[in-house]
Amino acid sequence: MNAGRNTSVSRGPVVAIDGPVASGKTSVGREAATRLGLRFLDTGIMYRALTWLALHCGQRVDDDEVMGRLAESCSMSVADAERPAIIIVDGHTLGADDLTSEEIDRNVSAVAAGSAARRALLMQQRAIAADGGIVMVGRDIGSVVLPDADVKLYFEASPEERARRRLQQQKEAGSVLEYQQALADTNLRDRLDSQRADSPLTVPNGAIVINTERLDFAQCVAAVISRIDAGSDAHS
Repeated sequence: MNAGRNTSVSRGPVVAIDGPVASGKTSVGREAATRLGLRFLDTGIMYRALTWLALHCGQRVDDDEVMGRLAESCSMSVADAERPAIIIVDGHTLGADDLTSEEIDRNVSAVAAGSAARRALLMQQRAIAADGGIVMVGRDIGSVVLPDADVKLYFEASPEERARRRLQQQKEAGSVLEYQQALADTNLRDRLDSQRADSPLTVPNGAIVINTERLDFAQCVAAVISRIDAGSDAHS
């Protein structure tokens, strides 16, 4: 039996949402999960937390073996369901200010590209999903982490639109990042995520593609809830 298989839909559906940076999967997925009474996990926060820990400890983020050992040795957990953007790593409680810095943005793809680190976090992610009733978002959820999820969605939007979103997020966090730099960072993240050898970003088999570029937040949430409801009915 596949480790990602949801064996009890009665406990709630297992929903996988994938997509590139700033496609809207995290904010929309979190809101949809809240409205449906499901748990939520952004797996990207795990890689961001590992990146933070590596930088904090002065470790090389591009050394796969080092990152693998660090991921295996650290204790990582989501704080609680009410604060899904908070994670605890080796006693350090990390929030959005810690995990969305420009330095982490520049280094997280290198960490996520490492096979050793991905293996160390994969089993934790599957164990969290095993009880069902969860919306999990990332870049390899439907393709690798939970290939048998009850509902698989893939968010997309143009690099230009996603760069504008990232720019707005950074400005709200007090950054002075310029649009051209945001666009360059977005394109770089896309290349790294889609071309990495281990678990590259791709549209999972059977996933429903949602283009979020011309949808506002409420419309995106409604589209996700509709597809989760339809998928849950199909598997009941």
